[in-house]
Amino acid sequence: MTNGKLNYSVLMQEEINSLEAKLNLLAAKIADLNSESTSLKPKLHEAEEEIRMLKAKINEATIKIENLIGQIPD
Repeated sequence: MTNGKLNYSVLMQEEINSLEAKLNLLAAKIADLNSESTSLKPKLHEAEEEIRMLKAKINEATIKIENLIGQIPD
């Protein structure tokens, strides 16, 4: 019976060690993803601002084209 308990204890410790290693990998991956997210946020805001500016330019160009079309005699 002692051998069975010892064997069970060793297996249990190996399982705990395996789970600990997996948790450490998960924690490291989460930290990496948080870091990546932090570095991407400013780029996202810049891209969103650029989209707003481009939409405004498209609207201005549309108005100019409509005005020019309106000046063409029938």
